[in-house]
Amino acid sequence: MTLLDIETERDELARELVHAASVLAADGVTADSVLARAAAALPAQTRARLTRLTHPPRPGAGYRVVKGLFAAFGEQGPTATHWKDVDRERTARFDIGLTIVAALHGEVFGWENQQDGHIVHNILPAPGYETVQVGGSSIAPLTWHTEDAFHPDRADFLLLACVRNPDGVGSRIATAGAVELSDEHVAELSEPKLVIFPDASYEDDVADCRTSQGMATLWHRDGRLCLRYDPTYTRMLGQDDGFQQAYDRLGRQLDETSFVVELEQGDLLIIDNDVAVHGRGSFRARYDGTDRWLKRVLVRAPRARPESERREHGFGQAQVRA
Repeated sequence: MTLLDIETERDELARELVHAASVLAADGVTADSVLARAAAALPAQTRARLTRLTHPPRPGAGYRVVKGLFAAFGEQGPTATHWKDVDRERTARFDIGLTIVAALHGEVFGWENQQDGHIVHNILPAPGYETVQVGGSSIAPLTWHTEDAFHPDRADFLLLACVRNPDGVGSRIATAGAVELSDEHVAELSEPKLVIFPDASYEDDVADCRTSQGMATLWHRDGRLCLRYDPTYTRMLGQDDGFQQAYDRLGRQLDETSFVVELEQGDLLIIDNDVAVHGRGSFRARYDGTDRWLKRVLVRAPRARPESERREHGFGQAQVRA
């Protein structure tokens, strides 16, 4: 297909998605309840075409962008100054459409202790969180992390849809396949010598009190390197100079091989959460309704992870299924 053909099909599918989401929203459906009705909302042929258009990154690639798919949903109102203050009734069509797209590629879920258990998360700068390592930060760069790295049932794919980004604040990406590590470093990082805790966006004050279980940083799937990485919320299990050297080398390599993806209104960024880590540069929020605003949905796909992860407790964080 030519670029014109791809854009024409995207625009046609976008219109069909908006129409389906509008009908569902008018009937009182929300993103948290839509999947019980989603199969009937779009014709099978449309679902198949939309699946092809929004397919996840190819193995090892780490990410892909679908340009402009959600632009047809139009203006979503001003950027709130806290995720709790987003007008979910106004954004219902957008949220429903994003959830339908996410569900084409696996099981959509949220977390009971994160953003009130909603399926669609709003990622926007919030006063008081400027330097905290969570999505509501701004002045402090958001450092490298695997999404929800603390949990064995973390997302396989992370979908980020851009509502607005007038300042061109980029999402930073780095992939496991691009780093250069010795066999010795890979062997070190494949050992369960650290613990990753839930980040500060989880409303749970007792996570740190649970027994620590060792986690591996690297593993292989189908001959490709995968990683589980979140230094900000990591605690080493004892002093191990060899492991620390390997871990530091990995961090430097992620920095050196990274790149920036700038999302525009309506763009969809799909991240392979086992292959890529992501972050964000710093910016100064205005809190005037025009700040950067992304919407996030988590997807669990039927892919294998290390057997040892099945014994982890996930710090008691429970998932909410759509």
